[in-house]
Amino acid sequence: MLHFIREHAQGWIAWVIVGLLIIPFALWGINKYFGSGGKLVAATVNGSEISQREFQQAFYEQRSRMQQMLGGQYNAQLFDPQIKQRVISELVDRELLMQNAKDAGYRVSDQTVIATIQGIDAFRQDGAFSKSLYQQQVQAQGQSPAGFERRVKRMILTGQLPDGLSSTVFVTDAELDAAIRLQEQSRDFHYLILPVSKYQDATVADEAAVKAYYDQHAEDFMTDEQVQVEYVELAASALASDEAPSDAVLREFYEANKSQYQVPEERRASHILVQVPEGADEATIKAARAKIDDLYKKIKAGESFEQLAKDNSDDPGSAELGGDLGYFGRGIMEPDFEKAAFSLKEGEVSEPVLTSFGYHIIKLTAIRAAKSKPFADIRKDVLKQYQTDAAERKYFDLAEKLTNLAYETPDSLSSVAEQLGLELKKSPFFTRRGAAGVFANPRVVAAAFSDDVLKQGYNSEPIELGENHVLVLRMVEHKEARQRPLSEVQDQVKQQVIQEKARAATLTAGEAAVKQLTAGESSEAVAKSLALEWKVSGPVTRSAKGIDSAVLKEAFKLAKPAAEGTSFGGVVLSSGDYGLIQLNKVVDGDPATMDKAAREALKRRLAGVQANNAQLNLVNTLKAPAKITINSDQ
Repeated sequence: MLHFIREHAQGWIAWVIVGLLIIPFALWGINKYFGSGGKLVAATVNGSEISQREFQQAFYEQRSRMQQMLGGQYNAQLFDPQIKQRVISELVDRELLMQNAKDAGYRVSDQTVIATIQGIDAFRQDGAFSKSLYQQQVQAQGQSPAGFERRVKRMILTGQLPDGLSSTVFVTDAELDAAIRLQEQSRDFHYLILPVSKYQDATVADEAAVKAYYDQHAEDFMTDEQVQVEYVELAASALASDEAPSDAVLREFYEANKSQYQVPEERRASHILVQVPEGADEATIKAARAKIDDLYKKIKAGESFEQLAKDNSDDPGSAELGGDLGYFGRGIMEPDFEKAAFSLKEGEVSEPVLTSFGYHIIKLTAIRAAKSKPFADIRKDVLKQYQTDAAERKYFDLAEKLTNLAYETPDSLSSVAEQLGLELKKSPFFTRRGAAGVFANPRVVAAAFSDDVLKQGYNSEPIELGENHVLVLRMVEHKEARQRPLSEVQDQVKQQVIQEKARAATLTAGEAAVKQLTAGESSEAVAKSLALEWKVSGPVTRSAKGIDSAVLKEAFKLAKPAAEGTSFGGVVLSSGDYGLIQLNKVVDGDPATMDKAAREALKRRLAGVQANNAQLNLVNTLKAPAKITINSDQ
């Protein structure tokens, strides 16, 4: 059975679920303890709300991935707005898919969710699903198992229709050949680069031009709105106790929490599985029942359980072992299977049991009784847990006092910090894009720029930064956005005027050259008039190196020239330079020269593109009539 769980938990669902585990759920836990102070909504889709918390969780996840990829090169001001836009778009799409799935009557059984989770490698230990490891990892990220299972169910549900569409996609041989001819096409062209520096003239940036540009682009020369705050942090990790209680106290703690230090009962069982496919018709179910009943009779008649399992079980992972599943504790197997296995005595065989995988006959082969770990062996663990519990008790006591005091004295944090023995810290000035450390947290930034803090001058509500980690802040100083005076940005404006006029002149010259070539003027004469020389590319493919990517892309967009003729085009480069192109010859790729493996690989890629397009079209179709409102204050 465990083999089947693994088989059914592969693919994108498994990776998405593993992805859920690395989300920094920075808003979980104490938010419920303190209250959220009003529900914040990031977007509504046909009346259904996407919470601000859900948006922030997804944002943290994607930003964390980008930061891991880019390291010190990550620029929050540049990337954060893009990530936020992508995240809210993805959440809206997911909600549309969820609504559509429910309207269409799609369902996901609890058994499917269980099988999916039990097949995830992150929750496996020594080759088997570990309930304790599962609970530990989920809870460590600030979730309850029930909440995590709801998220998994939601993901499976929203993926059913898109996956169904993807599975219907196919690529014909004619489409594949056409793609090969296009993909493997080569082009012979000449090109030259008209540099923007050729047209840079400082004289165009006279005083009047600089002033006019400054006035027309005032928004480009604004300072960012900024705020400076003072704040107090409270974290259980900072309250770690170094108390060294006596052995008597530790033993009392050990006895009171003995269940935490037990090795639970485990059972070893073998099984014979007759699989019943999901959605099987009545005839298939009856045939499976008849087969399992026949096997049960043979076992009762004295035939070898192990040999019958080898010859008949549909679980190949255990069949070759005579049906042996090894030892397992409670919470590992499906409920009906577990109930039967834990009701047997050693050596007994169950009657047929039905689960979502099919019919089983279970033989209990061994029992490991539950036992407590001796105090002497785990004294260090007991001490650590005692100190952790003491720190958490102290944390929640202080957290409650912090909440009350911050509310009772809303216009002061210094007295709160003094009464609680906490350090009153002061931030640097930061913008709505945030800053380093705790000020990279969007909820901290949102609180700092909220009306209560910014306009009323009140203490913020407690802001969850992580598990047992909370912060309260208060404004120290607020700087409104303002236009920087021309005297301060004059050099910058001058350079922009020069650059803008140079780009315009370069574009004009480039487009004029294309018209000259198209009208029949020789390429040599045009190059000479520009004091430039043509570069010869030779036959190149789309993946050629050493040629500006914009030039290469434009060369492959130009119309195929007539026999012995040429075609011309031009493109503005990111630098402002202008690329002038003369296309001489186009040779299509030959499908016959591509080997079978490469053809199959390309066919799979094309099918993947078509599948993605089908899913995108589905979302766009759902989006067209939908009523979507997105909160702009993200």
